[in-house]
Amino acid sequence: MRSETAQEFHRAPRSLLGACSAGVCLLMTLLLPLQGSAQTIPSPYEYLERGQEIGLWGGWVGTQTGRFGYAPEGGVAAGVRYAVELSGPLAFEGTWGLIDGERDVVDPGRVEGDRVIGQAVSRITTIDARFRFSLPGRRMWHRLSPFLFAGAGIAIDASPSSNLDAVLLPEDVFDFGTSFLGTFGAGTRWFVTDRIAVRADGTFSLWQVETPPGFADPDRAFENVDDSEWLWGNTFTLSLLWRW
Repeated sequence: MRSETAQEFHRAPRSLLGACSAGVCLLMTLLLPLQGSAQTIPSPYEYLERGQEIGLWGGWVGTQTGRFGYAPEGGVAAGVRYAVELSGPLAFEGTWGLIDGERDVVDPGRVEGDRVIGQAVSRITTIDARFRFSLPGRRMWHRLSPFLFAGAGIAIDASPSSNLDAVLLPEDVFDFGTSFLGTFGAGTRWFVTDRIAVRADGTFSLWQVETPPGFADPDRAFENVDDSEWLWGNTFTLSLLWRW
């Protein structure tokens, strides 16, 4: 009797140890799914909290010079831009710029091939408003936010007077004046920090220039001279933006 009791006494710790081991295994089995569900995969998208930005931009503009070659040919450009985020992927922005370049001074009274008598300074001020559509919405993807935009505005002649124009007849002098300006293009923003971004964009622009009346003189023998021409240009710019 005592022998059987002693054997049961010695078996009890082993049974208790086995029960504890089984309990630990069961607990670990229950905890493993919880630990796995707590893991998160980092998203490449981040929401843009700040809704306004302002910055300086600079770049290069190349434009058509028209049938007779007297229109501005583009040049270096610089300016400022401001933008505010609207709902969803849309934003509204305004841009002011100055294009500093040259134009050929053309004398239509001279023979073909010898009509350009020199170059004059050309400075065109541009003011336009645009709607911008962000492809990832109001978010950035790997800190990038590519976009499309389209807008309209005006281009204003701010050129100084040229001594070469004084050589021409008054009806032969080219005057850029003020023109409608249409723009559309694409680009991307790179968010260096939450407040600082760098922007690169390419712009296709369109403006209208008036033909000096002297070029339509029937004695000059130019055929089918239009009163004006629509000319296009390409612009590449870089911007440094401050966001708030």
